[in-house]
Amino acid sequence: MTGQRFAEVTATTDIFIPERPIPTKLGVGHGGFEIGDERGPVQNEDWVAALGTLSGGAHATLESSRAARGHRNDYALEVFGTEGSARWSFTRMNEFEVMIGEGGTEHGYTTVFAAPGHGDYARFQPGPGIPMSFDDLKTIEAAAFLSDVVHGTQRAPRAADGLSAAEICEAIVRSAASRSWEQVPQD
Repeated sequence: MTGQRFAEVTATTDIFIPERPIPTKLGVGHGGFEIGDERGPVQNEDWVAALGTLSGGAHATLESSRAARGHRNDYALEVFGTEGSARWSFTRMNEFEVMIGEGGTEHGYTTVFAAPGHGDYARFQPGPGIPMSFDDLKTIEAAAFLSDVVHGTQRAPRAADGLSAAEICEAIVRSAASRSWEQVPQD
């Protein structure tokens, strides 16, 4: 998002529910499971919180929970700066909230709705405020990938971005275990 790489991270994790019912029938995704009376130990975290320092000096935070009640499947991004802030949430993916400047006594976010002129929106919807779907976005991703294959181009995300994300995740795992800051390998 920033064009900067993570330089270091620190993280903590926890398992809040140490035992869970063992599935007797596997499902698909997050549903369709059948469970019995037998219980087993949980071997992966219920929660993680991480703080990172980017190569340019900015800071980033991450928090994720698979046990917290509330949001069903929310991925959110918030950027805070000295001249304004912006936020986006997967559950309201056709809205982008921005706040620029001090805003006087009645400051706050303004909601910008997806509309023609925003990327490939006009290929799917005739006017602003009409939501695009998850499937529409997957169609756009597939078209971009196929275009790159045909034209020999490479737009983000690239394989190097995937490797960088994996290295950040590994540093988060190391930090949670060591309980200290961990360096993220640089290209």
